[in-house]
Amino acid sequence: MAPSGGDKPRTLSTSRLTRWLPHPVRAALRRSRAPWDLTARSAGPATLDRGPATDLLFGRLAAADVAAVEERLTPEEAALGRAGSELDRKRVLLALGVHHGVPAVLAKTGLSRAEPPVSVHAMGRGPLAAGGTAYYADLVADAAGRGGKELRAGTRALDFGCSSGRVVRVLGATYPDVDWHACDPNRGAIDWARQQLGGIQFAVSPQKPPLPWPDAHFDLVFAISVWSHFSAPAAIRWLAEMRRLLAPGGALLLTTHGYQSVAHARAIGQRSAEQLTEVLAALYREGHWYKPEFGEHGDHGVASPDWGTAFLSCEWLLSHATPDWRVEHFAPGLVESDQDLYVLSRR
Repeated sequence: MAPSGGDKPRTLSTSRLTRWLPHPVRAALRRSRAPWDLTARSAGPATLDRGPATDLLFGRLAAADVAAVEERLTPEEAALGRAGSELDRKRVLLALGVHHGVPAVLAKTGLSRAEPPVSVHAMGRGPLAAGGTAYYADLVADAAGRGGKELRAGTRALDFGCSSGRVVRVLGATYPDVDWHACDPNRGAIDWARQQLGGIQFAVSPQKPPLPWPDAHFDLVFAISVWSHFSAPAAIRWLAEMRRLLAPGGALLLTTHGYQSVAHARAIGQRSAEQLTEVLAALYREGHWYKPEFGEHGDHGVASPDWGTAFLSCEWLLSHATPDWRVEHFAPGLVESDQDLYVLSRR
């Protein structure tokens, strides 16, 4: 039975809600509850330190291929490669190898130099976005494993809210034996991706359920910063639609704004202290804050009263997800020290 809920949030005590959760999830849930302080940050993980997709792609290159990339770097680009961890270095070199069109990188990784024009919606541009985003491909691959859905031959997966494909294009190159699908309501982005990115089936999605696939069609669905834009009723409706699309035991990976995002927005000056106080008050009182911030013209032409900016607490999401979903993994603030990551499995 699909989750119910309508427009009114459920009331359920945190102790009753969380006592059945696996211990690592309960611990992460406790850490995510920030005090009434805009600058406070919970003790959850802040970085993604495993890179399954990056390691596979970089592992296809020989030392001479890496040297060929390094020979083409500007001093500024070379400094970027030295600035972070070894995993960061691999991501930078892969992107810059694609950006500079190093033949061995393109041939051995399967990454494409195709870049959306400025008229097409894209979540990243420039040299470090060349070929797509290895960071988010790592996020999806790692989380899929935590949800018991390793990316192997025969897996059928959907990128829900793909824009012009910056994540799924890297996953498609890394795991070509997976049956990759992707959808987004932005027709221009989907038309471009269909023309430029092979090995992936793209579809224009409606702004309200259902999606154009049969029940239990997918083993894995991932949604990067999608529930961070849904109104509360839309978030509940789409959660039910994800359950319809997934086979029993299938995994849903989603990221959201939560308490960590309040601290992050405050730290970088993204929102005023007054508005963030309003967000915190709503999170503590109702579990969900929403504002239709894109205006009448919408988000790059996609306009809906249910699509704006949303923050939600883990208690709010779990109260609507359980008992139809099991929580396999919860990582507050994992996504770029900002959004929370959830891995849910369909019961």
